[in-house]
Amino acid sequence: MPLYEYFCEDCQKEFTLLQSASVNKAETPCSECSSANVRHQMSTFTSKIPGRAISNSVQKAGPVTADELPNKNVLNLPIPRHVSEYHD
Repeated sequence: MPLYEYFCEDCQKEFTLLQSASVNKAETPCSECSSANVRHQMSTFTSKIPGRAISNSVQKAGPVTADELPNKNVLNLPIPRHVSEYHD
C-alpha cells in the first residue's frame, strides 16, 4: 500500500497515511483534528535499484543512460513548437 500525503486547511497540519490505492482521497479526514477540509498533496518518491548487469557482467548503480537502452531512438523526440506555430 502506498503512502499518501495530505494537508489540513483547518489545523494547518501536514500528515501522511498508509492507504489503499483504491481509497477515495477526497473523503479522508485529518488525522489531527478529524476535519474533512483536507487536500491531497503531490508526493515525491525515490527508489533504489541495485546494480544491474550490463556488458561483460559489469555491475553499475545509478540511472540508465541512453546508450544502455535497447532502442536508442526512443529518446529522439520532436522539437516542441509553440501553439502559434500550428496551422489549422
